[in-house]
Amino acid sequence: MGSYFVQIFWSFFVLVLLLAGLFILARYLKNFRIGFKSRYIEIIDRLPLSPKAGLVLLKVNDKYYFAGYGEDNVSLLDTFENPPAEIPGYGNVFESRLNQKISEVVGQIKSGIKK
Repeated sequence: MGSYFVQIFWSFFVLVLLLAGLFILARYLKNFRIGFKSRYIEIIDRLPLSPKAGLVLLKVNDKYYFAGYGEDNVSLLDTFENPPAEIPGYGNVFESRLNQKISEVVGQIKSGIKK
């Protein structure tokens, strides 16, 4: 009877260790990219809106581009000379411009007008 509980305890312990290892591995692999890394283009931030569409903030050389992407297209929404969210005191400006652009795009989608 005692060895049965010892086996259950060790099985549970090994299961917990495996799950912790998988969690750590998943956190590590989240930031790992396979393939070619560009010297000129950097993805600053990405916001998925659905499985096949989202928003992305890119840095190309010293300019920042805010774009939306879908299954079959990519649309440039705005361009910035400075990093929009990293300048102290200017975060609200970027947020308000982002909300304005999102509202415009949603309005166009609802009305069926494409820009």
